[in-house]
Amino acid sequence: MDASQIQRDFDPVTVDDYPLIQRYLALAQYEESNHNLVNMILWIDSYPLFKCQHDNWLLLLGVHEGTLFIYMPLCHPEYFKEAILAAKAIFERYHLPFVLSCFTKEAAQWFADTFPNTCLEENRDSADYVYLCEKLKTFAGKKLQKKRNHLNAFYKEYEGRWQYESFNKDNVAECVEFLKQWHADDPDAFLQAERQGVFRILSLFGQIPYRGGLIRIDGQVKAFAIGSWLSDRMCQENIEKADDEIRGLYQAVMKEWLIHEFDQAEYVNREDDMGHENIRQAKLAYHPEFLIEKYRLCGKENQL
Repeated sequence: MDASQIQRDFDPVTVDDYPLIQRYLALAQYEESNHNLVNMILWIDSYPLFKCQHDNWLLLLGVHEGTLFIYMPLCHPEYFKEAILAAKAIFERYHLPFVLSCFTKEAAQWFADTFPNTCLEENRDSADYVYLCEKLKTFAGKKLQKKRNHLNAFYKEYEGRWQYESFNKDNVAECVEFLKQWHADDPDAFLQAERQGVFRILSLFGQIPYRGGLIRIDGQVKAFAIGSWLSDRMCQENIEKADDEIRGLYQAVMKEWLIHEFDQAEYVNREDDMGHENIRQAKLAYHPEFLIEKYRLCGKENQL
């Protein structure tokens, strides 16, 4: 499937479109991690984006392994149906299968109820892990005792030697230098694709709405975290990188970042596990408050 077939209706997303997308995201108030500007920019090389703008809504078209799909419409809830019908009409005009992806359970169920010929597929590998911020700022309780032990070991080992800083134009450059060394020789293609996306996000500091913070040890940057608002109550941790050899550093940078950058957030979305068992177990070990289920929708035998 070639995205150029429907470029009469969709234009490629460029850096100039980022404020526009953020404005419509704010209207939608989605709490699903793919509907987040930082995430979209981070992965735009792997998942190219195209847009179709209307006064009431913004449609985003994605491309994955040659298949075109529509994200949840970016709009106020009252215009959701209008936007979906407009997207469906565009796909029908070009005789393309109408595929929707990254839909939450509520949005997917509405669509399946509205269009009975819908094939609705849950993707557990894409489910988002959502945590109470207060728990990750204190690590209190028996369930988080092991994580708390790692954190306390860090504070004890590096007492008087570490410090937290919010991002500024000068220390972001130091994060770039840290990232150049972080897993630079790792052969994992996915990890390297993510590293390139993180470089892009760092280069856009001050141009897109994210908040970052870093931890220094003996004056050297050893960890950083980046996140952004998803909704009025929930932030999203988009990026977290740390020196793997330092016990408790990942727990420390997450805690300090939440305290200093998102102290008003009730929940933090720490994204999905992508089907990697080691990542799944790591995320479950922090005991999420709930998961955000995600669905892919398409027509049964192209009848949609």
